[in-house]
Amino acid sequence: MLLPPHDAAVLSAGASTLRHAGSRPLTRRAGLWLMMAALAAVTLTGCGNGQKAAQSEATAMVSPSASASPSPTASPTPPADRDGDGLPDATDTYPDDPKNVPQQVPITVDCDTGQAWSSQLTISPGQDGRPDFTEVWLAKPASCEVEGVITIVTATEKAAYKTSGYDDEDISPLYEICAAVDPDDVYAETGFAASREQIPEINASLTLCPTHPYAKKWRETVKRGQRDVDLEAQGRLFGPGTFRVGKEIKPGTYVTTDVEGCYWERQNRSGDIIDNYFTNSARRVQVTIRSSDYAFSSERCGEWRPAR
Repeated sequence: MLLPPHDAAVLSAGASTLRHAGSRPLTRRAGLWLMMAALAAVTLTGCGNGQKAAQSEATAMVSPSASASPSPTASPTPPADRDGDGLPDATDTYPDDPKNVPQQVPITVDCDTGQAWSSQLTISPGQDGRPDFTEVWLAKPASCEVEGVITIVTATEKAAYKTSGYDDEDISPLYEICAAVDPDDVYAETGFAASREQIPEINASLTLCPTHPYAKKWRETVKRGQRDVDLEAQGRLFGPGTFRVGKEIKPGTYVTTDVEGCYWERQNRSGDIIDNYFTNSARRVQVTIRSSDYAFSSERCGEWRPAR
């Protein structure tokens, strides 16, 4: 085994020490043990110096940038939210309405606008769940038809359906009434009074389209019709037939207009005629029913209402 010069010098010094240590020479066995101890010390010293050198070299190879702080990561871009309601547009059913009011989809209707063909017009979703009929009204269609059934979605539609008295969960007829601007609309006729059955439908239409071009006339029609409904409930409005005075109809003075072949009679308890009248044609017929009369009967006289 070859030793480095430094280690060889150390070993030589040890041997010299063995030769000159003390006045009494050491035995061969003792000298051998001392030489082995010196050799082990040299070996350990050499190993320690090697480890220090290896650690120094490893430290020198470490990159200066290894201990630097990592660069910050960019924050992710938040999802689009046009109406600012906290719901991403990708999952927001109504991305342009922060209140998220339910809206009906655009509805296409086939309308008669006086042309040789039907025009397809669109009823758009409006504000607060109320449909926008502007495009349709500008065309002034005499009538419009909806293909299929319109599913109730908005709160306005629910209120209109409830008012209508319908029982089929379909509000297509109300959309058709609202879409039309018929110059011959009977509901818009001067003096027309809606019947008991017509009043709910007109009110429902006004709920759906309160700004209809005929809205004011429709309200007057409903007002007259409601007054007649109240009079009928009181027994002060009645048509042809025989009625018990004081139970089915009230005594008083009544009139009817524009009649042909009108006949009426007042009866006593025995069914005998107290008074009667017949006319082939008349603009106005009047009769006074007394509280002492038992019954009143009329034919082809139309509708009797209180005289003003």
